Amino acid sequence: MTLELPTDISDRYELLADDLDGFDDAESLARYVLDGAAAELERGDGVGDAADSADDGVVEDRLEQLGYLEK
Repeated sequence: MTLELPTDISDRYELLADDLDGFDDAESLARYVLDGAAAELERGDGVGDAADSADDGVVEDRLEQLGYLEK
């Protein structure tokens, strides 16, 4: 199955994929992000719950994994 992303998201994810190790392109990064989100939802870590209970270290680690922060 091919994942089709809107151009704005594809462009953004392509830039992130280039900066992150382990991702060949925007589609592979999008699949990783979607898989992670699905796993959180399956565990019951919905967006509201995760935002309410997450500590700063967990949030920083996640942002680093996504390429938004560098340590």
